[in-house]
Amino acid sequence: MDDKELQTLLERINSAEQARDSAYGELWQDCLRRYRSEVKARREGSNLFVPHTFMQCEVIKARVAESLFASRPYISALPREAADLDRAAKVQTLLDWQMNDRADFARLIGETVVGNMIIYGTAVTYTGWQVKTRLIRQAVIREQPLLDPEGQPLLDEGGQPLYYESRQVAKTRQVIHDDPVCAHIPLTDFYIDPEADTLENARYLGHKEYLSQPQLEELADQGKYRIDWDRLSPLDDETPGGPDLGRYLLHHYWQGQRHLVILNRRQCVLDEENPFWHGQIPYDKCCYVRLPGEFYGMGVPEILASLQDELNTSRNQRIDYNSLALRRMWKLRKGCGLTARDLLWRQNGVLQVENMDDVQEINIQGLPADAFANEAGVKQDMQDATGCHDILMGLSYANETATTTMTRDNNASLRFKAVVTAVVKDLLLPVAKKFMALDQQFLGESRAIRLLNSPAEALFQVDPEDLDGDYDISYCGTAIESLANKTLNKEKALQAYSLALADPAYQADDRARLKLYRKVLEALDIKEAEALLPRERQRENGGPRG
Repeated sequence: MDDKELQTLLERINSAEQARDSAYGELWQDCLRRYRSEVKARREGSNLFVPHTFMQCEVIKARVAESLFASRPYISALPREAADLDRAAKVQTLLDWQMNDRADFARLIGETVVGNMIIYGTAVTYTGWQVKTRLIRQAVIREQPLLDPEGQPLLDEGGQPLYYESRQVAKTRQVIHDDPVCAHIPLTDFYIDPEADTLENARYLGHKEYLSQPQLEELADQGKYRIDWDRLSPLDDETPGGPDLGRYLLHHYWQGQRHLVILNRRQCVLDEENPFWHGQIPYDKCCYVRLPGEFYGMGVPEILASLQDELNTSRNQRIDYNSLALRRMWKLRKGCGLTARDLLWRQNGVLQVENMDDVQEINIQGLPADAFANEAGVKQDMQDATGCHDILMGLSYANETATTTMTRDNNASLRFKAVVTAVVKDLLLPVAKKFMALDQQFLGESRAIRLLNSPAEALFQVDPEDLDGDYDISYCGTAIESLANKTLNKEKALQAYSLALADPAYQADDRARLKLYRKVLEALDIKEAEALLPRERQRENGGPRG
């Protein structure tokens, strides 16, 4: 790439970053400040920041994360041909292992990505394939010749040297990661065509990252980057500890099916076609509240900004009023001989006056009840704006019937169902589909995997040939459901099973009774319900009956 084309690309990147920072830079900083409950400017008197925005964000994040990842597997692979039915099970198991044990989706998506989406209104992820190695030391058994006191090898009867096994420590490079990777991209590191409102219609987009020299050397050794070290230096040449701790800036630039990597804004170290078979850009985006015609969405702190300011003002005014009420004012009659210093509080102090009217306190009225009602009204407005009501935080009103609680819980869950659906369709499923395509492209050898926290087999063998075929990826996690409904369904399932046990028809029909028993276990959120059911052989031998 010549310098003119490189300069053109850098101008596009700078234009996109400047447009992003000018439109959203201060807004995102303010959202983070409100989430952290930090006061913007000091004022005279009370400077409290009521952490109601923080509470709303955390409740919403916990509810969404619990709904997304309450049960495994999160996704299912459905074959498009009957011959691929067995392979689909292996594809699903491999994806489940990679999403949990390798990528830790419950923490990455449930906390980091969803948390940033709630705070800033938008979250962006990058999905690719990563190979990481690490130099380790391990014990090896090696044969060493037996030597006599003079240092000469000992021989056997046939004249051959005698050996013995010795345990030694050797260095070896071990592959610690050779799987798909999903990473959260901070919004300040991501740039996109200012005219785009979706990832699909962007003329160009990308992100930046910082790598150290050893990381760049490892990528160069893998044949990915062509680096001219003579023309390169860290961003900070005076980095303490030497150049190995220096940072290098990389810009990933995507335009159509073209991928480029620009190092330190000086040289292009990679210029290639889209390296992924799926032919898509490796980014996915999800918004908390999608705004028409805009790429970035709106988060909870932005929604609650004015109400949070009103809540802070109301609370600080009450504190200031109470503080002033503690510092009382007095009226002194002229010529009484007392001064303002005499009115300072002293332990066992005595004031001598000629007339009881010489000193009079100026009474201050207490706070009216409306001052407290106003704060309750502001909090109610904030809950109405986000849909995060008391019932979702485990709070209920006294003298409230179960039917009323269930109705309120159902209505409050509607907003969360929409958020969960958006995360699944815009983020979770696209990432899972990219994972499957990357496995089909880069998985070159058999893989023995172990599903942790699962009663499955100790090891599960997956071969590259098992990934061939076309599959539909669908979400099969736990759908969001109101807490009141869950409790009510559990009670109904137990009551139905108790009635069935007393019915002679159900006692005679094992198949119907076991189906009902399976439904009871599922209603109680007991995993692996099928494994807990009595087997046919046990029933024939007089074993337990349901």
